[in-house]
Amino acid sequence: MKRFKISAVLLSTCLALGAFVGCSQSSASPAKSDGIESTVLSINETARTYESEGVASEIAGVVYGNDDDVDAEAPDADASDADVSDAEAPGSDNYSADPETARQVYANAFVSAFAEQNITEMDVEKLTVEDYLDFVRIYLKIHSTDQISYEPKGEMLFETFTQASVHEVIKVFFGFFTSDVFGSGLEAPPEVHGDQPAGPFFEDGKFWYEAYDTEAGNRFAVVDSFTENDDGTLTLGFTVYEAGPNDNLYDCYRLSPEEAAADSTINIVTNGSAIVRINQSGEYSLIYYKADI
Repeated sequence: MKRFKISAVLLSTCLALGAFVGCSQSSASPAKSDGIESTVLSINETARTYESEGVASEIAGVVYGNDDDVDAEAPDADASDADVSDAEAPGSDNYSADPETARQVYANAFVSAFAEQNITEMDVEKLTVEDYLDFVRIYLKIHSTDQISYEPKGEMLFETFTQASVHEVIKVFFGFFTSDVFGSGLEAPPEVHGDQPAGPFFEDGKFWYEAYDTEAGNRFAVVDSFTENDDGTLTLGFTVYEAGPNDNLYDCYRLSPEEAAADSTINIVTNGSAIVRINQSGEYSLIYYKADI
């Protein structure tokens, strides 16, 4: 079997997983640890170590280089990528993730970030700064509420988040680096209620949205097919499911298509496809997402 290299982001997912069948009956909303949940979506975690063939390897964070180096790669391919065929999860007795399972989990978690926001279509070439910020905001509200602050301004209450959070979420899902001036041309947040939009606004190095409640997403995607395209991109065919009231979505990300189809606690919502680029570390970046209406 062809040996796959697995990216730092993908590795953090696999190392967090043990033997599993079905969504666990534990928590209706995504479980959180310190910062963002330590899965494929762990943008808050900067490094991990693990033992592979007796050698401790440091796993770099998901963001390499800096804002001025948009083509930056991991400082060392051997340090940022690790063959997981012999890797064991910390705290597990004998966990070994085969490359196909690792790819399935990563793809599920990646596509789920769009499915859980009920996005029907997203064409990256048509996205505006506001579109990117809307995605980041809802992602943080579902997965990392600790990165959202609530700040009053006049008679208004706002949710704010930093450029650093924007930088990391966009790098994980869209594959490019934002600079410190990204979104800085937006208007300042108002101090009184009016007919203005709820956001985004920009001030003091932060993005501001009028505060309102957002229920945790209870939808997730399971990738059913991987099709390599002639231009080097990958098309992911997927099914969107609605989790049960007591399901932990991070466990649902670990379902195979066969397991999902056999799980009576989850319901099919729709099908769709996503086209992604794959970088040298094996990480995806979205090109186009479409869910059937």
